[in-house]
Amino acid sequence: MGLHDRATAAVYLVYGLQSTGMAISWQFATLFIKHELGAPDFLTLTIVFASPAFVTILAVNLWGAFSDRSRARKPFMIVGFIGYAYTFALYSVITTSLQFLVVGVLGALLSSASLPAGTAHLTTGTKSKGERMGYFISVQSAGWFAGALLSGILYDIVGMFTLYRIAAIACVLATGIATLFVQDLPMEEVVKEKQTSFLNLLKRPGISRLTFLVALSQIGIGALSFMHAILIVDELGGLALYVGLANSAATMIAVVVTGYIGKVVDRRGPVRILIIAMASYVVFAFTFALVTDAITATIMWALPIYPLASTAAYSLASMLSGEDERGRAMSLVSGAQNTGTAVGPVVGGLFAQFVFGRVQPVSWIMMVFNLFALALAVSLIGIVGTGLGAKDADAKKTVIDTRSILTE
Repeated sequence: MGLHDRATAAVYLVYGLQSTGMAISWQFATLFIKHELGAPDFLTLTIVFASPAFVTILAVNLWGAFSDRSRARKPFMIVGFIGYAYTFALYSVITTSLQFLVVGVLGALLSSASLPAGTAHLTTGTKSKGERMGYFISVQSAGWFAGALLSGILYDIVGMFTLYRIAAIACVLATGIATLFVQDLPMEEVVKEKQTSFLNLLKRPGISRLTFLVALSQIGIGALSFMHAILIVDELGGLALYVGLANSAATMIAVVVTGYIGKVVDRRGPVRILIIAMASYVVFAFTFALVTDAITATIMWALPIYPLASTAAYSLASMLSGEDERGRAMSLVSGAQNTGTAVGPVVGGLFAQFVFGRVQPVSWIMMVFNLFALALAVSLIGIVGTGLGAKDADAKKTVIDTRSILTE
């Protein structure tokens, strides 16, 4: 097994562990804040849940730029995993929603370093970017499956404080394995007059629209998903186990299909897959707004739409960026996703608090945001052809400017 293969396998493993910790932590977070920490209303839930994500939006772009400048990925993975371990460990001893907020904000400053570094590492030195990202999403999904199923089964038995300790242990393991086994890969030297800025990267054809559509879609999803457990348990009368089953089923299906999705992205092009994903979210949101029982809602939530969207988005970003600017390109997509994690709960929380008085009608808000994202995805048709006709940025070993993308 060569250097690249060993390095790739180690990266997959550590991000699988990190995703396990994330799943344990995330799916019952709002239920935990509401019932265990005494948050009085949707507005408080919104502030506590969304604030760390706002920090991540800014921090992830800084970490991506630092990663490109240092020409290293491994140190940033380690910093990110330490941030997750710190966050989950402290979550296991807090007693108020304010403490949850402070711990989450400080943890986000560190944990946001990991994602752009990992995705940039995996798309270095390969033309099969879609396949690599497909397997990456599969490994993350496997971690989410394990964490969601474990916490779904144990939530009513041991409670979230113990589950947060388990999540912290998973991220400590990820930190140790990354330190011992992940190896940075050599990056091609690219002759450039000056380093590409985020602003210039956003001016490149397709990048700004991709970033905006990912943000819009994630805002719509985040508006509903951050209160998903409250919807299933408090509004539809389901069990906490249903939440775990819904998330674990979705991620288990994603484990099976996402590697294939990555290959399809390479063959058919990421734009087509983005269009299918955005259209699927629109249909899902419309239908979910009409659901009347917890079991149906659980089954619907298990539909694995996100592997389509995430694999295609990261693949398109990698196709439109050179190797030495890959960290910033990936951080733009990651930052857009975290915009949804931050702004989505604000939108959903305000509508639930002041307009609807409950969670389920927020599905209509999700539908509207994804309709706009679908329109932007359609506008990207032709930006990279099928994905096979465009020359790979890494193969050129030169700066990709606006004119080259338009004429290739």
